[in-house]
Amino acid sequence: MDKVELTEEQKDFIDKNYKKITNLNELTCAVYMGEDLDGRTKEGRAVRAYMATKDYKYSTTQKKKVPPVVLTKDQKEFILNQADGTMKAFDIAKLLFSEKDITPLSKETVVIADFLKKQLPEKTNPTDTAIGKSYKPLKSFEDILNLVNKSTNQELDSSKMQMQVKKGIEALMKFLHSPRLIQTVGNYTNKKDRELFEAEFIRATWDKPDLTSDELNLYINVCIDYINLMNIQKAIDKLNHMFEECEDQRDMTVRLAELLKTKSEEYNQCEKRMESLITRLNGDRAKRVQNKQSQNASILNLVQLFQEEEERKVMVKIAEMQKAMVEEEAGNIEAMPDWKARVLGLRKNDVS
Repeated sequence: MDKVELTEEQKDFIDKNYKKITNLNELTCAVYMGEDLDGRTKEGRAVRAYMATKDYKYSTTQKKKVPPVVLTKDQKEFILNQADGTMKAFDIAKLLFSEKDITPLSKETVVIADFLKKQLPEKTNPTDTAIGKSYKPLKSFEDILNLVNKSTNQELDSSKMQMQVKKGIEALMKFLHSPRLIQTVGNYTNKKDRELFEAEFIRATWDKPDLTSDELNLYINVCIDYINLMNIQKAIDKLNHMFEECEDQRDMTVRLAELLKTKSEEYNQCEKRMESLITRLNGDRAKRVQNKQSQNASILNLVQLFQEEEERKVMVKIAEMQKAMVEEEAGNIEAMPDWKARVLGLRKNDVS
Protein backbone atom coordinates (compact mmCIF):
# COMPACT_ATOMS: atom_id res chain seq x y z
CA MET A 1 0.00 0.00 0.00
CA ASP A 2 1.40 3.39 -0.99
CA LYS A 3 2.62 5.64 1.79
CA VAL A 4 0.76 8.91 2.31
CA GLU A 5 2.66 12.12 3.03
CA LEU A 6 0.96 14.93 4.94
CA THR A 7 0.96 18.39 3.39
CA GLU A 8 2.17 21.39 5.38
CA GLU A 9 -1.45 22.58 5.67
CA GLN A 10 -2.51 19.21 7.10
CA LYS A 11 0.37 19.26 9.59
CA ASP A 12 -0.62 22.76 10.64
CA PHE A 13 -4.23 21.60 11.13
CA ILE A 14 -3.05 18.78 13.40
CA ASP A 15 -0.86 21.20 15.39
CA LYS A 16 -3.85 23.47 16.01
CA ASN A 17 -6.50 20.81 16.69
CA TYR A 18 -4.89 17.72 18.29
CA LYS A 19 -5.86 18.95 21.77
CA LYS A 20 -9.49 19.54 20.76
CA ILE A 21 -9.87 16.36 18.68
CA THR A 22 -8.11 13.77 20.85
CA ASN A 23 -9.47 10.69 19.10
CA LEU A 24 -7.16 9.48 16.31
CA ASN A 25 -10.02 8.30 14.08
CA GLU A 26 -11.90 11.60 14.36
CA LEU A 27 -8.72 13.61 13.80
CA THR A 28 -7.88 11.58 10.67
CA CYS A 29 -11.38 12.20 9.29
CA ALA A 30 -11.04 15.91 10.03
CA VAL A 31 -7.59 16.17 8.37
CA TYR A 32 -8.74 14.43 5.17
CA MET A 33 -12.43 15.44 5.31
CA GLY A 34 -13.53 11.84 4.92
CA GLU A 35 -16.06 9.90 6.99
CA ASP A 36 -14.73 6.36 6.33
CA LEU A 37 -11.17 6.85 7.61
CA ASP A 38 -9.61 5.61 10.83
CA GLY A 39 -6.22 4.98 12.42
CA ARG A 40 -5.75 1.72 10.47
CA THR A 41 -5.93 3.35 7.03
CA LYS A 42 -2.86 4.76 5.26
CA GLU A 43 -4.15 8.26 6.06
CA GLY A 44 -4.54 7.33 9.72
CA ARG A 45 -1.02 5.91 9.85
CA ALA A 46 0.34 9.14 8.34
CA VAL A 47 -1.44 11.21 11.01
CA ARG A 48 -0.27 8.85 13.77
CA ALA A 49 3.35 8.94 12.52
CA TYR A 50 3.38 12.75 12.45
CA MET A 51 1.89 12.95 15.94
CA ALA A 52 4.57 10.55 17.18
CA THR A 53 7.33 12.87 15.90
CA LYS A 54 5.71 15.71 17.85
CA ASP A 55 5.01 13.55 20.91
CA TYR A 56 1.28 14.40 20.66
CA LYS A 57 -1.08 12.23 22.69
CA TYR A 58 -4.20 10.67 21.20
CA SER A 59 -6.87 8.11 22.04
CA THR A 60 -8.49 5.33 20.01
CA THR A 61 -12.09 4.21 19.91
CA GLN A 62 -13.14 0.85 21.26
CA LYS A 63 -16.89 0.41 21.04
CA LYS A 64 -18.58 -1.62 23.73
CA LYS A 65 -21.28 -4.01 22.59
CA VAL A 66 -24.69 -2.94 23.89
CA PRO A 67 -27.25 -5.72 24.28
CA PRO A 68 -30.41 -5.24 22.18
CA VAL A 69 -33.50 -3.74 23.83
CA VAL A 70 -36.59 -5.96 23.47
CA LEU A 71 -39.88 -4.47 24.66
CA THR A 72 -42.18 -6.70 26.72
CA LYS A 73 -45.95 -6.79 26.25
CA ASP A 74 -46.50 -4.65 29.36
CA GLN A 75 -43.90 -2.11 28.20
CA LYS A 76 -45.60 -1.82 24.81
CA GLU A 77 -48.96 -1.18 26.46
CA PHE A 78 -47.37 1.47 28.69
CA ILE A 79 -45.87 3.23 25.65
CA LEU A 80 -49.16 3.22 23.75
CA ASN A 81 -50.98 4.64 26.79
CA GLN A 82 -48.44 7.46 27.21
CA ALA A 83 -48.28 8.44 23.55
CA ASP A 84 -50.40 11.51 22.87
CA GLY A 85 -48.47 13.35 20.15
CA THR A 86 -46.77 15.67 22.63
CA MET A 87 -44.61 13.29 24.67
CA LYS A 88 -41.20 12.48 23.21
CA ALA A 89 -39.83 8.96 23.03
CA PHE A 90 -37.09 10.21 25.37
CA ASP A 91 -39.67 11.26 27.99
CA ILE A 92 -41.40 7.87 27.80
CA ALA A 93 -38.05 6.06 27.99
CA LYS A 94 -37.14 7.93 31.19
CA LEU A 95 -40.44 6.81 32.77
CA LEU A 96 -40.15 3.24 31.54
CA PHE A 97 -36.44 2.75 32.33
CA SER A 98 -36.09 5.05 35.34
CA GLU A 99 -33.29 2.91 36.80
CA LYS A 100 -31.04 3.56 33.79
CA ASP A 101 -29.14 6.63 32.64
CA ILE A 102 -31.30 7.41 29.61
CA THR A 103 -30.33 9.96 26.94
CA PRO A 104 -32.20 11.18 23.81
CA LEU A 105 -30.01 8.81 21.75
CA SER A 106 -30.03 5.80 24.08
CA LYS A 107 -31.00 2.45 22.57
CA GLU A 108 -34.13 2.46 24.73
CA THR A 109 -35.21 5.82 23.33
CA VAL A 110 -34.56 4.71 19.74
CA VAL A 111 -36.49 1.45 20.19
CA ILE A 112 -39.49 3.29 21.67
CA ALA A 113 -39.44 5.84 18.85
CA ASP A 114 -39.37 3.06 16.22
CA PHE A 115 -42.21 1.27 17.97
CA LEU A 116 -44.37 4.43 17.98
CA LYS A 117 -43.66 5.15 14.33
CA LYS A 118 -44.97 1.73 13.39
CA GLN A 119 -47.91 1.53 15.81
CA LEU A 120 -49.06 5.17 16.14
CA PRO A 121 -47.39 7.27 13.41
CA GLU A 122 -50.00 10.00 13.85
CA LYS A 123 -49.02 10.37 17.52
CA THR A 124 -45.27 10.49 16.98
CA ASN A 125 -43.72 13.67 18.31
CA PRO A 126 -42.10 15.73 15.50
CA THR A 127 -38.80 15.73 17.40
CA ASP A 128 -38.63 11.93 17.03
CA THR A 129 -38.99 11.81 13.23
CA ALA A 130 -35.26 11.26 12.65
CA ILE A 131 -34.26 9.59 15.90
CA GLY A 132 -31.99 6.59 15.42
CA LYS A 133 -31.20 7.53 11.82
CA SER A 134 -27.65 8.52 10.96
CA TYR A 135 -27.10 11.49 8.67
CA LYS A 136 -25.59 10.46 5.33
CA PRO A 137 -24.91 13.38 2.97
CA LEU A 138 -25.34 12.85 -0.75
CA LYS A 139 -22.22 11.93 -2.70
CA SER A 140 -22.90 12.51 -6.40
CA PHE A 141 -22.24 15.86 -8.09
CA GLU A 142 -25.71 16.01 -9.65
CA ASP A 143 -27.48 15.28 -6.34
CA ILE A 144 -25.50 18.02 -4.57
CA LEU A 145 -26.26 20.37 -7.48
CA ASN A 146 -29.99 19.68 -7.08
CA LEU A 147 -29.71 20.49 -3.37
CA VAL A 148 -27.99 23.79 -4.19
CA ASN A 149 -30.72 24.71 -6.67
CA LYS A 150 -33.41 23.84 -4.12
CA SER A 151 -31.76 25.66 -1.21
CA THR A 152 -30.72 28.81 -3.11
CA ASN A 153 -33.42 29.11 -5.81
CA GLN A 154 -30.74 28.78 -8.48
CA GLU A 155 -31.18 27.10 -11.86
CA LEU A 156 -27.66 25.81 -12.30
CA ASP A 157 -27.01 23.31 -15.10
CA SER A 158 -23.94 21.07 -14.98
CA SER A 159 -23.64 21.22 -18.79
CA LYS A 160 -23.54 25.03 -18.80
CA MET A 161 -21.48 25.70 -15.70
CA GLN A 162 -18.57 28.08 -15.21
CA MET A 163 -15.41 26.60 -13.74
CA GLN A 164 -15.64 28.72 -10.55
CA VAL A 165 -19.20 27.50 -9.89
CA LYS A 166 -18.13 23.90 -10.47
CA LYS A 167 -15.30 24.33 -7.96
CA GLY A 168 -17.84 25.63 -5.44
CA ILE A 169 -20.07 22.55 -5.83
CA GLU A 170 -17.08 20.20 -5.57
CA ALA A 171 -15.89 21.97 -2.41
CA LEU A 172 -19.42 21.77 -0.95
CA MET A 173 -19.37 18.00 -1.44
CA LYS A 174 -16.29 17.86 0.81
CA PHE A 175 -17.80 20.29 3.33
CA LEU A 176 -20.93 18.14 3.71
CA HIS A 177 -18.76 15.09 4.45
CA SER A 178 -16.72 16.78 7.18
CA PRO A 179 -16.91 14.74 10.43
CA ARG A 180 -18.15 17.58 12.63
CA LEU A 181 -21.00 18.47 10.27
CA ILE A 182 -22.11 14.82 10.01
CA GLN A 183 -22.05 14.50 13.80
CA THR A 184 -23.86 17.81 14.33
CA VAL A 185 -26.69 17.04 11.89
CA GLY A 186 -26.95 13.48 13.21
CA ASN A 187 -27.60 14.82 16.71
CA TYR A 188 -30.89 16.38 15.55
CA THR A 189 -33.75 13.94 16.07
CA ASN A 190 -36.22 16.16 14.21
CA LYS A 191 -36.19 15.52 10.45
CA LYS A 192 -37.20 19.12 9.70
CA ASP A 193 -34.33 20.47 11.82
CA ARG A 194 -31.90 18.34 9.83
CA GLU A 195 -33.29 19.52 6.52
CA LEU A 196 -33.25 23.16 7.64
CA PHE A 197 -29.67 22.91 8.92
CA GLU A 198 -28.50 21.33 5.67
CA ALA A 199 -30.32 23.94 3.55
CA GLU A 200 -28.90 26.87 5.54
CA PHE A 201 -25.38 25.44 5.44
CA ILE A 202 -25.60 24.94 1.66
CA ARG A 203 -27.02 28.42 1.15
CA ALA A 204 -24.14 29.95 3.11
CA THR A 205 -21.21 27.98 1.66
CA TRP A 206 -21.99 26.66 -1.84
CA ASP A 207 -20.21 29.55 -3.60
CA LYS A 208 -17.18 29.72 -1.24
CA PRO A 209 -14.73 26.98 -2.29
CA ASP A 210 -11.85 28.77 -0.54
CA LEU A 211 -13.17 28.31 3.03
CA THR A 212 -10.59 27.27 5.63
CA SER A 213 -11.25 24.55 8.23
CA ASP A 214 -11.78 27.19 10.92
CA GLU A 215 -14.28 29.10 8.77
CA LEU A 216 -16.10 25.86 8.02
CA ASN A 217 -16.52 25.24 11.76
CA LEU A 218 -17.81 28.79 12.25
CA TYR A 219 -20.43 28.30 9.52
CA ILE A 220 -21.54 25.12 11.30
CA ASN A 221 -21.89 27.20 14.49
CA VAL A 222 -23.98 29.75 12.61
CA CYS A 223 -26.34 27.01 11.41
CA ILE A 224 -26.60 25.57 14.92
CA ASP A 225 -27.63 28.99 16.20
CA TYR A 226 -30.11 29.34 13.35
CA ILE A 227 -31.87 26.10 14.38
CA ASN A 228 -31.78 27.23 18.01
CA LEU A 229 -33.32 30.54 16.99
CA MET A 230 -36.19 28.78 15.20
CA ASN A 231 -36.86 26.48 18.15
CA ILE A 232 -36.73 29.33 20.67
CA GLN A 233 -39.23 31.25 18.54
CA LYS A 234 -41.57 28.22 18.55
CA ALA A 235 -41.32 28.06 22.35
CA ILE A 236 -42.09 31.80 22.62
CA ASP A 237 -45.15 31.42 20.37
CA LYS A 238 -46.37 28.50 22.48
CA LEU A 239 -45.85 30.46 25.73
CA ASN A 240 -47.71 33.46 24.30
CA HIS A 241 -50.63 31.21 23.40
CA MET A 242 -50.66 29.73 26.90
CA PHE A 243 -50.43 33.23 28.41
CA GLU A 244 -53.55 34.33 26.52
CA GLU A 245 -55.47 31.29 27.71
CA CYS A 246 -54.49 31.84 31.38
CA GLU A 247 -55.11 35.57 31.72
CA ASP A 248 -57.48 35.01 34.68
CA GLN A 249 -54.97 32.84 36.59
CA ARG A 250 -52.57 35.25 38.23
CA ASP A 251 -50.00 32.73 39.51
CA MET A 252 -49.83 31.03 36.13
CA THR A 253 -49.52 34.30 34.20
CA VAL A 254 -46.66 35.44 36.45
CA ARG A 255 -44.82 32.16 35.86
CA LEU A 256 -45.45 32.33 32.11
CA ALA A 257 -44.25 35.94 32.03
CA GLU A 258 -40.98 34.87 33.66
CA LEU A 259 -40.55 32.05 31.13
CA LEU A 260 -41.28 34.44 28.26
CA LYS A 261 -38.68 36.86 29.54
CA THR A 262 -36.08 34.07 29.80
CA LYS A 263 -36.84 32.79 26.29
CA SER A 264 -36.74 36.30 24.85
CA GLU A 265 -33.30 36.84 26.39
CA GLU A 266 -32.14 33.52 24.91
CA TYR A 267 -33.45 34.61 21.52
CA ASN A 268 -31.63 37.95 21.67
CA GLN A 269 -28.36 36.33 22.78
CA CYS A 270 -28.59 33.74 20.01
CA GLU A 271 -29.35 36.42 17.41
CA LYS A 272 -26.40 38.58 18.55
CA ARG A 273 -24.08 35.58 18.49
CA MET A 274 -25.14 34.78 14.93
CA GLU A 275 -24.63 38.37 13.79
CA SER A 276 -21.17 38.42 15.37
CA LEU A 277 -20.15 35.16 13.68
CA ILE A 278 -21.46 36.25 10.27
CA THR A 279 -19.71 39.62 10.54
CA ARG A 280 -16.46 37.91 11.46
CA LEU A 281 -16.76 35.38 8.64
CA ASN A 282 -17.58 37.99 6.01
CA GLY A 283 -14.80 40.30 7.20
CA ASP A 284 -12.05 37.67 7.40
CA ARG A 285 -12.93 36.13 4.06
CA ALA A 286 -13.32 39.54 2.37
CA LYS A 287 -9.78 40.46 3.43
CA ARG A 288 -8.40 37.16 2.15
CA VAL A 289 -10.25 37.46 -1.18
CA GLN A 290 -9.08 41.06 -1.57
CA ASN A 291 -5.45 40.06 -0.94
CA LYS A 292 -5.78 37.24 -3.43
CA GLN A 293 -7.28 39.57 -6.02
CA SER A 294 -4.38 42.00 -5.49
CA GLN A 295 -1.92 39.19 -6.07
CA ASN A 296 -3.81 38.04 -9.15
CA ALA A 297 -3.89 41.63 -10.45
CA SER A 298 -0.11 41.87 -10.11
CA ILE A 299 0.33 38.61 -11.98
CA LEU A 300 -2.14 39.77 -14.63
CA ASN A 301 -0.18 42.97 -15.14
CA LEU A 302 3.00 40.97 -15.66
CA VAL A 303 1.24 38.74 -18.16
CA GLN A 304 -0.11 41.75 -20.05
CA LEU A 305 3.34 43.38 -20.15
CA PHE A 306 4.83 40.13 -21.40
CA GLN A 307 2.15 39.85 -24.07
CA GLU A 308 2.72 43.45 -25.17
CA GLU A 309 6.48 42.85 -25.38
CA GLU A 310 5.91 39.71 -27.43
CA GLU A 311 3.55 41.58 -29.76
CA ARG A 312 6.16 44.30 -30.30
CA LYS A 313 8.77 41.70 -31.18
CA VAL A 314 6.40 40.03 -33.64
CA MET A 315 5.54 43.37 -35.32
CA VAL A 316 9.24 44.26 -35.68
CA LYS A 317 9.96 40.85 -37.15
CA ILE A 318 7.10 41.21 -39.67
CA ALA A 319 8.36 44.66 -40.69
CA GLU A 320 11.89 43.30 -41.18
CA MET A 321 10.57 40.43 -43.28
CA GLN A 322 8.50 42.79 -45.42
CA LYS A 323 11.53 45.01 -45.93
CA ALA A 324 13.66 42.01 -46.92
CA MET A 325 10.99 40.90 -49.40
CA VAL A 326 10.88 44.37 -50.99
CA GLU A 327 14.64 44.45 -51.37
CA GLU A 328 14.64 40.96 -52.90
CA GLU A 329 11.95 41.93 -55.40
CA ALA A 330 13.85 45.07 -56.34
CA GLY A 331 16.92 42.95 -57.05
CA ASN A 332 14.90 40.71 -59.31
CA ILE A 333 13.68 43.70 -61.30
CA GLU A 334 17.21 45.03 -61.70
CA ALA A 335 18.21 41.65 -63.16
CA MET A 336 15.46 41.80 -65.81
CA PRO A 337 16.37 42.77 -69.38
CA ASP A 338 15.84 46.48 -69.97
CA TRP A 339 13.29 45.91 -72.70
CA LYS A 340 11.15 43.64 -70.42
CA ALA A 341 11.25 46.18 -67.63
CA ARG A 342 10.21 48.93 -69.99
CA VAL A 343 7.32 46.78 -71.30
CA LEU A 344 6.11 46.13 -67.75
CA GLY A 345 6.65 49.78 -66.91
CA LEU A 346 8.66 48.96 -63.79
CA ARG A 347 11.60 50.67 -62.19
CA LYS A 348 13.44 49.90 -58.98
CA ASN A 349 12.09 53.04 -57.39
CA ASP A 350 8.53 51.76 -57.96
CA VAL A 351 8.91 49.05 -55.30
CA SER A 352 10.99 50.96 -52.84
